[in-house]
Amino acid sequence: MDNVFNYLSVKMKRKLFTCISVLLILLTACRNRGADYQQQNEDKQAKEMLQGLWTNGENSDPAMLVKGDSIFYPDSASMPVRFWIYQDTIYLQGQNVHGYKIEKQAPHLFKFANQNGDDVKLTKTNDKALYSAFNYHVYAMNTFLEQSQDTIIRTDLGYFESKVHVQTTSDKVVKSTYNDNGVEVDNMYLDNVAALRLYNHGTPVFAHDFRKQEFQSLIPKDFLSRSILRKMYFTHADAKALYYYVIIGIPDADTTYVIELRVTPDGRMTKKLK
Repeated sequence: MDNVFNYLSVKMKRKLFTCISVLLILLTACRNRGADYQQQNEDKQAKEMLQGLWTNGENSDPAMLVKGDSIFYPDSASMPVRFWIYQDTIYLQGQNVHGYKIEKQAPHLFKFANQNGDDVKLTKTNDKALYSAFNYHVYAMNTFLEQSQDTIIRTDLGYFESKVHVQTTSDKVVKSTYNDNGVEVDNMYLDNVAALRLYNHGTPVFAHDFRKQEFQSLIPKDFLSRSILRKMYFTHADAKALYYYVIIGIPDADTTYVIELRVTPDGRMTKKLK
């Protein structure tokens, strides 16, 4: 009899464990609905209520403009993002997808918790003058920036004239950062190309336009995709070569890789990581 009871107990425990496991899986699946599911089942009434121009609750500065499926920011460097509202959370989809818990929503009030858990209070406004803050094209942070370095270099092999010029290209790099409300926004940057021209008494010795992709064997792929070629400049010369540094890094951050270029008077070039 005891054996039968024990057998039934073990069988019931296994069923109970199975049921609990299935329930946990279902609850996890409900909590972690994918972005496609959330968008298909979004709260359309809440989205409609969010349409319009919103200001920061305390100082009445423009905070965001909501039009259709997009949110625009009063910053010509911040790219607009797609958004949707699912259950009690607003999701913003830029380079990454982030959800912010909605604390309160009314026709003229929107309150949510930012990335740090701080409350952000926005107020809808009908002040048409504030629309001018959103009347722009998104520009890269480093548009039109150029750098030049012309150097006369004396070596044991004579005088060399070095010309370095760094300027932006059309290649875009997006960097995620946080605005004053603690919301992640995407800022756009342009990658650079570094042109090096080297002459020996007026005779061309070396000419090349460097792009960051040429250094992919020295820099991790993920880092390279998020970085730009920031600088290139002459550092020194010895009896055998001229040396340059190429700086590749995350835009507006201290994280960089430094590559040393070695150019010999006969125009041969080698590179290594410093």
